[in-house]
Amino acid sequence: MTQSMVTSAIPFDRGRADVVDALLDTYRPDLFHRSGRIREALHDKGVHFLSITVVRGDGTEPTHLVLEISADGGPDDAYAAVAANLEAWITPILHTARITLRGPLQDFLAGHRVRTGQGLLQVAGLDFCGTPGLSVARIKQEWDLARKLRDVLDASPPDVRALDTFYRARRIVAEDPDLKPLLRPEPLERIAAAETSGLDAAYIVGLVLTGLATFLWPVLALLALLLAAATVAAWTSHGATVGALTLVVGLGVALAVVVGGLVALYLALRRKEAANRPVDGLPDPDLMAAIADSENLKDTQQNHLAGISVMQPGLLRELTLRIAFWAIGRMITDRRFRPGFLSDIGTIHYARWLRLPGTNKLLFFSNYGGSWESYLEDFITKASAGLTGAWSNTLGFPRTENLFFKGATDGDRFKRWARRQQQPTRFWYSAYPHLTTARIRTNAAIRQGLGRVSTEDEAAAWLGLFGSKVRPDSLIETFEVQTLLYGGLSRHRFAACLALRLPEEAASARAWLASIAPRITFGDQPPRDKVLIAALSASGLRRLGLPKDTYDAFPAGFRAGMDSPGRATILADTGDDAARHWLWGGPSTTVDAVLLLYADTEATRDAEAASLAAAIAETGGAVIHRVDPGPLPASEGDAVKAVREPFGFVDGVSQPIVRGTRRWLRQSDAIHTVEPGEFLLGYPDGRGYFPPSPTVPAALDHGELLPLADPAQSRGALIPDFGVSRREAARDFGRNGTFLVIRQLAQDVAAFDAYLETAARDHAGHPAIPAQLDPALLPEWIGAKMVGRWKDGSSLVRFPHGPATRRHAPDRFRPDNGFLYGAEDPLGERCPLGAHIRRTNPRESLAPDSKSELGIVNRHRILRVGRAYGPAGSGDPGERKPGLLFMCLNADIERQFEFIQQTWAYALQFHGLENEVDPIIGRGGKTGRLTVPSPRGPLNLTGIKDFVRMRGGAYLFMPSRSALHFLTRLD
Repeated sequence: MTQSMVTSAIPFDRGRADVVDALLDTYRPDLFHRSGRIREALHDKGVHFLSITVVRGDGTEPTHLVLEISADGGPDDAYAAVAANLEAWITPILHTARITLRGPLQDFLAGHRVRTGQGLLQVAGLDFCGTPGLSVARIKQEWDLARKLRDVLDASPPDVRALDTFYRARRIVAEDPDLKPLLRPEPLERIAAAETSGLDAAYIVGLVLTGLATFLWPVLALLALLLAAATVAAWTSHGATVGALTLVVGLGVALAVVVGGLVALYLALRRKEAANRPVDGLPDPDLMAAIADSENLKDTQQNHLAGISVMQPGLLRELTLRIAFWAIGRMITDRRFRPGFLSDIGTIHYARWLRLPGTNKLLFFSNYGGSWESYLEDFITKASAGLTGAWSNTLGFPRTENLFFKGATDGDRFKRWARRQQQPTRFWYSAYPHLTTARIRTNAAIRQGLGRVSTEDEAAAWLGLFGSKVRPDSLIETFEVQTLLYGGLSRHRFAACLALRLPEEAASARAWLASIAPRITFGDQPPRDKVLIAALSASGLRRLGLPKDTYDAFPAGFRAGMDSPGRATILADTGDDAARHWLWGGPSTTVDAVLLLYADTEATRDAEAASLAAAIAETGGAVIHRVDPGPLPASEGDAVKAVREPFGFVDGVSQPIVRGTRRWLRQSDAIHTVEPGEFLLGYPDGRGYFPPSPTVPAALDHGELLPLADPAQSRGALIPDFGVSRREAARDFGRNGTFLVIRQLAQDVAAFDAYLETAARDHAGHPAIPAQLDPALLPEWIGAKMVGRWKDGSSLVRFPHGPATRRHAPDRFRPDNGFLYGAEDPLGERCPLGAHIRRTNPRESLAPDSKSELGIVNRHRILRVGRAYGPAGSGDPGERKPGLLFMCLNADIERQFEFIQQTWAYALQFHGLENEVDPIIGRGGKTGRLTVPSPRGPLNLTGIKDFVRMRGGAYLFMPSRSALHFLTRLD
């Protein structure tokens, strides 16, 4: 099946742009709702994706209405499908834009088609398809088939032999007239190819030579004509010897001209790169709000991105753009990437770069699976060179070197840049919004297997498709960092969390902060009796009078707050978890600050909590909620006893190790070591960059408390020697600070235990249950499969048949954490792919044996510092359930905490699974499920309920010592 991507760009009066956008917004229900009229009109018409975007022109440029279509067949088929089925909606758009429709709509759209290519004389552009050869009908049929087969496996356990299970499934398909045709295999070679061809030296040399011929052919042709004319003239006038000598000399001169020209072009490119001024500002809040409305839509596993960038002026940038597109296109054509992949990125359904003729605009449209954050992270970590090559030719892009290097590797600045280019997706259609490319490929492989499997090994592999597969920058300024970063303070057994509302008067709020500032604890050696940690929400920073420019430099997610509608979508805070039901931190219970109190005795804790409550009350504020975690087990000598969460599992086993801390000095485990910039602002992150940090003008830092915003740490956002003295340079408000996420989670222990007992009874004797397992351990075994560890903290990877403490003395065993999923359990037959700890920290599970994958995963780690509480400590007199006061630290809430929640824990198709969420913290209703793979077919745990409920929480900033004192001195 051929597929086509076509783009039509229709110019119209720029004064009509806002009106057209408004009309496109009215079409949203007909596009995004399952029963929408546009969705119904395009249903099964061969259109994979369709978007309509208004591209505003600059200066004298026209504004364009741009239609992006991906469809089965050729360009004429794409236009015919759209014109025949959407004329009733597209005609009003044209009328609103005052575009005169001449002739049939199909011909009109085709007449405005922008034909692109990578040649020297073509319109610069690049197309990519992530599911080559698969039609809309085939994708949907294979999805129906996979669901039918999953129902078959759910209904009855696998047979003793995998091949018998396979034959049973095949018979059921053969008896279904709708599915029977799918028993015939269809071509799948391109999409099933598993390896790249690599970029060996010979290929690179060949690529360079063919590139020279592609882009320098006019120069080469002219030199060849001149050389031929000179040779013929010399031969005619002076004979063969002189003619031959002229040819040799001419070849040398031509070579020198070509080489000199290339050197000149390279030097010109380097000058332009050095002169480039990256833009580091945040996107417009109104734009971000509009984008948020069209991202992460309900019942979808996909998103659409429309990016409009402005080209840097000059012919050189036109040439280097073409070179970048040509190089990427050649590697796709030459199959140097796996089919359906860009480098190692396999989440893109369809994408297109396009240089819009007659304008200075570079357009990028992408239909991709997963969240925007995960999509951009893929580009940053897996395909930054190609991305940089394409977009380094546009204004404001992060600083690059040699066209393809640096640039997008500066992840945080690249994402800011990408957001500023992005346009809200107002009109977007997807034929199968519930499917990711990984699920499509797996469904196709399931269908292929039905027609080809003939051996026990093949049958086992087929069943596996249903659920397997000066001061160093990094040296932390310990005395500036609040103590919570260095550990959970386990020796301070008693704790309290006080959620506060600050007084409305900024002066009173600052007076309160000044009164408690001396009691806040910093450094890695806390006092023995008590520790106080302070963190401020976005509203708290406003109440304290933080300058607007500094406040606006904080990330959008933090400023919006955990209780905002956009975060609710990401965090699955819906239904009875919605913010309006929270005990604190919701719309009517806004939190400005949180104080975390830790003490060695209950009396010390209560006395200090009373003192803190009195201090806030004296200034006109109040404690609006209090949570008292239960006391930790008493330590014996130097030994710290294991801490368990309410479901009974040892907690806090797997933690990242921050380079530069005392724990890192004792245990620099390469698997878990992360750079300090992943948890503290002002330090290099895992890719060597200093993430953006809020700054304040020097004039506001009266006591010169804050460190300089070092230009060297900004990687090009600020250039040294601009004539700005150090006294006038901006100050870094964020350095040594971090973001604190708190979520109060009530846990239904009785329901959890009841489910384990019921599941053990229902699945006793299932072939997936190991024969070595003690039957009495079956409920705990099921719980361990859901969590990924036994209750004693031992891993399923290393101890698949029983907890370690059955063989080791409990007081001598320490939970193991040095394993790798991909190397030791790639199919999830010990620790299921969907288990809680595997979702929240996949290690190198997504790319076995890959060190780079560990680096990618470690960019999303969080430092957990939470504690369990009993019903009496929940802060709600009516609460009858214990819970967890979940708390974590991270330098980037969106890339770390929210990424884990959205992209790993709550993703229905994580790691190729289908319709599964985290079995412990996920929101699956009463239809939650977990696939437990085994060599004899999967055990499908179904009917998993929601065992955890959200009761309150907030996003907070935990400032440094200097930043706290700065806040107390604001006017």
